[in-house]
Amino acid sequence: MAIQLPEDNKMSADYEAQNYLSSKKNSRLRKLVPFITTAIIVSVVFFNCSSLFSVDTSAFGVNPVRSGCKRTVPLVPTFNKSISTILNDPLYKELSIERLSGAVQIPTEVQDKNPDPLKDPEFYTHFVSLHEYLHKSFPLVHSKLQLEKINEFGLLYTWEGSNPDLKPILMMSHQDVVPVNKETWESWNYPPFSGHYEPESDLLWGRGSNDCKNLLIAQLEALEKLLEDGFTPDRTLLLSVGFDEEASGIWGAQFLSPHIHERYGDDGIFIIIDEGAGIVEVDKNVYVATPVNGEKGYVDVEVTISGNGGHSSIPPEHTTIGIAAELITLLEGNPFASEFRTDNPIYGTLQCMAEHSTKLPKNIRKQILRAPICKKARKDVNKFLSEQPALRDLVRSTLAVDIINGGVKANALPEDTKFLVNHRVILHSSVNETVQRDIDYAMEIAEKYDYGVSVNGILLKKQTANGIINLKTINPLEPAPISPNDGPVWDLLAGTVQDLFENNVFQKTPEESKEIYVTTGLFSGNTDTKYYWNLTKNIYRFVGSIIDPTIMETVHSVNEHVDMEGHLSAIAFVYEFIVNVNEHGNDLA
Repeated sequence: MAIQLPEDNKMSADYEAQNYLSSKKNSRLRKLVPFITTAIIVSVVFFNCSSLFSVDTSAFGVNPVRSGCKRTVPLVPTFNKSISTILNDPLYKELSIERLSGAVQIPTEVQDKNPDPLKDPEFYTHFVSLHEYLHKSFPLVHSKLQLEKINEFGLLYTWEGSNPDLKPILMMSHQDVVPVNKETWESWNYPPFSGHYEPESDLLWGRGSNDCKNLLIAQLEALEKLLEDGFTPDRTLLLSVGFDEEASGIWGAQFLSPHIHERYGDDGIFIIIDEGAGIVEVDKNVYVATPVNGEKGYVDVEVTISGNGGHSSIPPEHTTIGIAAELITLLEGNPFASEFRTDNPIYGTLQCMAEHSTKLPKNIRKQILRAPICKKARKDVNKFLSEQPALRDLVRSTLAVDIINGGVKANALPEDTKFLVNHRVILHSSVNETVQRDIDYAMEIAEKYDYGVSVNGILLKKQTANGIINLKTINPLEPAPISPNDGPVWDLLAGTVQDLFENNVFQKTPEESKEIYVTTGLFSGNTDTKYYWNLTKNIYRFVGSIIDPTIMETVHSVNEHVDMEGHLSAIAFVYEFIVNVNEHGNDLA
């Protein structure tokens, strides 16, 4: 997720803590009254964080979440036939432009609700066209790999490895795109399904160019090149491609996942990599890669205000629309409180910025680095994040009233008014805790206007003569498990990113002395990985591209586009990661 932060270029990026316990005076004091001293120091550090005290927390058995934003050791593959070709060869780039453009030109739009593919295959006609296009564009993939079509239009590619004892790699993407509003077509620089490439800007335009046909094509291009290069994997590789991710994966990923699970079982996959964040320039020539290792939860709450109809010439004091409006105002006027914790994956990004960028205020950089051991520092960071529109939703649950319906005629009182509240649930909360706030506010309005209340058909307050407020939860999803940000699997991922960019991508401009750091990140949305949690604990959402924030603003919007240099590095990442797992990961199950 690309983020923009306030700059403070006058402020130093250096922050080093002094070791309070190293002083001889305090060493003697510990010998005399160890328990009392420890309690005093812990109290000072965790609750006051006085500048006079800075503690080596290992003395108490309390360790920061991370040891610092350090440079990862590059993982260099020996099988390296085509990384340079992918990144630098003009002919390869030209062909890649053609492949991505052709995929974008096929309008695989889906709506919020889509028909069962078995009952209405005609709805998915464009997906048939896309499958034919992929078959033609990637002949080696389709002749050498096994392809299964799951629930008609889900694609599961399997490249069998030579060692069945090794758990497979699973890569994911999706074929579908969000619809283009016909009324906005004239606002596009180029027609939304043109797949137009603009040489002067090196941008390719069109719906799905950045979400996420770019990733689907990058994955297939990498596999095609590996096959062309004669690569043979020891570990089986799977590519699972849904077709309704933009509609919560009801017909796609929800069917693909159990098919894979039946074959490989619980924890039967080595690693999953799906669409997600990329690499962000956090300061001049300083980049941070942020594989997302967690996701917020999700729940929709449908609220229906049911009251009495009648002629609008003799209205009640408040119609059901008025009651709904007041409840909506109450909900929106009481946003969820921010709750920053250092085990939130966004802390990895913040830590790297605090250590290697001057774009955060100096005092905030200082408090970010103190946060693992300092309660006051965490409060200061929480306050700062809560005031940044680009960051606040990563440390709090959210609500958005997205749909509302009520009334049918000007002279008829609305009997029912219905609206939908979309929630994204922060990592340390739950669906129940989130919904409970809606219930509490509904009860407040019900008491004020003498209405009943029910939740999912359970009566909480008896219906009155005025009516009842019904709440119904839809598509509840708890926050995702947090995947490891250390250990051998993470090291394979981080080491590949480090090598690809440090030793390859950045070598195009060696005079600029670019740096890259790999850490964790978080974004507000959900991916198809929500159906795959039982397959592995190692789930990461990442695309191997440098992300321009202005490009990300066009995703799901007018003028969606992608830069081709970023697309090429995404291909190279998939290629190199597969090779590195093969060469450096065979001692891992």
